[in-house]
Amino acid sequence: MNRKLTDEIYDLIPALIAEGKTKAEIAETYGVTTSTLQVQCCRRGISLRQGGRRIKLSLGLSDAALYALRIAAKARRKNETRLARDLLEAIAKDDLYGAVLDTRKEPIAA
Repeated sequence: MNRKLTDEIYDLIPALIAEGKTKAEIAETYGVTTSTLQVQCCRRGISLRQGGRRIKLSLGLSDAALYALRIAAKARRKNETRLARDLLEAIAKDDLYGAVLDTRKEPIAA
């Protein structure tokens, strides 16, 4: 079974790696060889290495928050892990903590 790797599948790969899937398992799931997966991911700048500088977090989300995250992720054709990571990275990159939490930014004491 040889299925074409779509953009949606490529979007899922970093989350699958973060969940502990090997590149061989991912390749088998999508019906391609490991070397094809590796070359295509390399071309797209997707790392197939586990670990690295990533930190695993246990967020302890409420059931309601997790449900809402899943619905939002599905609407964007992502899984909830990828959407949560994208959200946290955007908040950190653009210093949106106050806006998201609806609090005013406190000046840092010198």
